[in-house]
Amino acid sequence: MSDEIQERTIGEIWADAYDKMHKGVFNYKTVKSIPSEWVEENVILTGSVSRFSGKFSYDLSPYMRELIDILHPSNPIRVTSLMKGAQSGGTQGLVVPGMAWIISEHASSILFTAGDQDLAKKTIEQRFDPIMQSSGLNDLIRSNVVRAQGQRSGDTSKSKEFLGGNMIIEGTNNASKFRFFSVKTVFIDDFDAAPKADKKEGSLRSLIEGRQTSFGNLAKTFYISTPTETSISNIYETYLQGDQRKWNWQCDSCDDWMPMDWQIKLDDGTYAGIVWKLDKNLKLIENSVHFKCPHCGNLVDEKDKYKLNMNGKWIATAEPNDKYMRSYSMNSLIIPPGFIGWNKLVTEWLEAVPPNGQININKLKTFNNIRLGLPFEERGKSPNIMRIMENTSDYDIGVVPNLTCDADGNGKIALISMAVDLGGIMNNDIEDVRLDWEILAHTSNGSSYSIDHGSIGTFKRGRAKTQSEKNDDLSREKLTYMHGQSNSAWDRLEEIIRKDLVDESGDLYNIAITLIDTGHFTKHAYEFVNKFSGTGINVYGIKGSAELNFRKLTKDTQPIKKSTERSSLYLLQVSQLKDELSQNMQLRKSDDGTQLPGFMNFPEPAKGKYSVKGFFRHYESEERKEEKVNGEVVGYSWKKKQSSIENHFFDVRVYNIAAKYIWIDLIKRSDPTKYKNLDWALFTEHLI
Repeated sequence: MSDEIQERTIGEIWADAYDKMHKGVFNYKTVKSIPSEWVEENVILTGSVSRFSGKFSYDLSPYMRELIDILHPSNPIRVTSLMKGAQSGGTQGLVVPGMAWIISEHASSILFTAGDQDLAKKTIEQRFDPIMQSSGLNDLIRSNVVRAQGQRSGDTSKSKEFLGGNMIIEGTNNASKFRFFSVKTVFIDDFDAAPKADKKEGSLRSLIEGRQTSFGNLAKTFYISTPTETSISNIYETYLQGDQRKWNWQCDSCDDWMPMDWQIKLDDGTYAGIVWKLDKNLKLIENSVHFKCPHCGNLVDEKDKYKLNMNGKWIATAEPNDKYMRSYSMNSLIIPPGFIGWNKLVTEWLEAVPPNGQININKLKTFNNIRLGLPFEERGKSPNIMRIMENTSDYDIGVVPNLTCDADGNGKIALISMAVDLGGIMNNDIEDVRLDWEILAHTSNGSSYSIDHGSIGTFKRGRAKTQSEKNDDLSREKLTYMHGQSNSAWDRLEEIIRKDLVDESGDLYNIAITLIDTGHFTKHAYEFVNKFSGTGINVYGIKGSAELNFRKLTKDTQPIKKSTERSSLYLLQVSQLKDELSQNMQLRKSDDGTQLPGFMNFPEPAKGKYSVKGFFRHYESEERKEEKVNGEVVGYSWKKKQSSIENHFFDVRVYNIAAKYIWIDLIKRSDPTKYKNLDWALFTEHLI
């Protein structure tokens, strides 16, 4: 009887016992050559790949046993999804030893992918190869072809050959290559870094699993990743399709099973899960961190983690779409002692969700993804101006509010920037333009104060309808972007740039950096920017990056980048900067008046400035829209709600946010060695 027929026969036996196994009571010990047992008997770790050198033991991560044992050909599970926190042992406990087990015990074809080719290569070179060497398994890798001068093509960072099979190492972004080969077992690591669909090949998951068709029910696919955002997360989508298993500990007090979740909402509105206490200064009392049983309220100490993990088990919480698919959710609460502890987790949580302050969306998103292994759902796609309109302070328009800044507890005025947006019409028949600008003070703690705003020129979109409007249109002065003309808008802008500003103490300030939108009327804008080259007055052109017209949310990118074509031009990741502005708009003062970084202050409206219609209404002119490819959400972009709506002061604030990043970049470029690690915090620390 062939091995394949034998495996299929055993598989049928296991399928008959599936109901018991699905409930977590199936005894793996009845099947020979269990992967987890083989790993513990054969795999040896060195200090270069693990802090726990020596023979591999699942006693440190018992929750990984069930997952690697799915690899056995007699186990009927075909698709496995592991949604996890970062550095929680998925690669070390499942992928690498799993591939070693296949090569040694059940040789067949393997596909291993990571987010890109470089990441996949690093996993092979830094984890797989050293473990195979230290475990004495390296001789199993045998080349089928020997090239000239003894070069062996069967053992590289891109492919491995062994008796009975081979391993292909690829990046998930190279999906078009997958159609050239057929594989039995697939490990997709860092699945959320993969595109949901390949433009030519279609659904990536369908493409991958389609490469396994010839192996029937013996095929195995493992999707492993830390999630990103709910709407675009690959791993979250596959998790929902499975039986959504959670790791449970048994309570020493009531003997009930406790899902190891960060927060467990109870019927009375209170929470079990991780609990803690704060002192009178709202600082964490370290000995107070425990896990509270949702059934009896018993408090569990972290020092009991090892014992409770050893007796823990996975419990399904949903019916899978396919009975041969499993999904697992794993967070940092259960990872081995010696890694991140509960006190550190609570500290990070309190930084993201201060007990007496505003939520830091970026830190909360990171905590959700990295520590809890959960996707993050973005909210509030359309900014609401009511919140920022409450942020008016008692300082005068046009005055640098240094005393107000100090009284608010925001440190010092660290930078004054100006941003300019270009609008209007310039053609053979009409020259009618308008520059919209704002001067902004950036503080050392990251909040901001708007100093002044205005417009140069009177251009308005839309045609005059009434006779009165037509008369006004004929009589008003129309400006041009042509240089050297008496009605040039640039001369009036230069007056503002060069003018000294006065603070509340009577001291003088100047505008440190001015940014000019060069996306339109480009030739005229560059001519103005170039005028200041070598003068000591910092004027730079900006425009949106042409690489992508929407923001991919698999990872953040640098918000600004210096152009390689023009020394006085910076390229902006506009959607990312608008995300930052939208988050800033949600911030409120804490009960004691403290302002978080990003908080926006405005002077009292006067003389037609800082009005609802002429200024604040611009901030809700755009909304965040999903970007889809082949029906799949791949990112977000910001778009005007209506083509006729005005958004100029929304744009200039985006440019002023970019000014902070550009200013730091300019300093770093002035002395790359001295300022290599410079950021806003270090800059303001030395400034003060």
